[in-house]
Amino acid sequence: MRCHTCKKECERPQKCSKCQKTVYCIRDCQIVDWKQHKRSVCLKSPQEHQVEKMLKKISGPNDAMGRLFQMENLAWAARVRDPQPTRACDGCFRLWDESRFDSDEDDEDTGRCGSRNSGKRCGDCDWTVCRDCLRPEFQERNVLERPTGQCRCLNSNFGIPYCTMTTSYIHGDQHQSYTGDRHPEISTSGYLETAFEDKPRKCKNCGERKICLKKEHRKDLAPQVLLEGISH
Repeated sequence: MRCHTCKKECERPQKCSKCQKTVYCIRDCQIVDWKQHKRSVCLKSPQEHQVEKMLKKISGPNDAMGRLFQMENLAWAARVRDPQPTRACDGCFRLWDESRFDSDEDDEDTGRCGSRNSGKRCGDCDWTVCRDCLRPEFQERNVLERPTGQCRCLNSNFGIPYCTMTTSYIHGDQHQSYTGDRHPEISTSGYLETAFEDKPRKCKNCGERKICLKKEHRKDLAPQVLLEGISH
């Protein structure tokens, strides 16, 4: 096993006691990495890491789940090319009020989720959900399911670029996390000014000149102020 910090082979590997994933050769290497480690990898529980590891093993291009992902992406690509009004919410799968019930395809017990016009649709990926699926309590972290209020776009959510928002574990598409540039308002970002670069530059996501968060914060799962109480 190689040390996460110095990349040397570990004679006596030591795992982080909290996440049980990252390996170090000595405590000094763990201390060097802790400042960044606690903002990203260590926010996930050992159980989450185990599930992610298992899913990664069965999600290769030649594995069953990997092929399923490919088929899903092809189906969505076709849908984006020729968008049509959906019969049901993409998040909870309940029928819209204006959709006709089909006894061969639909389940009577799922109920209805309101009018399609009362929901929200992404003009880029066609993800369409009802008002219930946009409620804050449904935007929690879930290893197996995507928060329903997040569309399928990697760099934005319903047309709003992620680079304008502070860090969050739910940002990204259905399979990847957004780790690009970010330039939220400093006063409401949850970060200290020292977490931002010194000078404005062109954002690689939206193209505007902004003062961006430093590279070390791109993989943070939450803003800095939420992690101040975390200690090893």
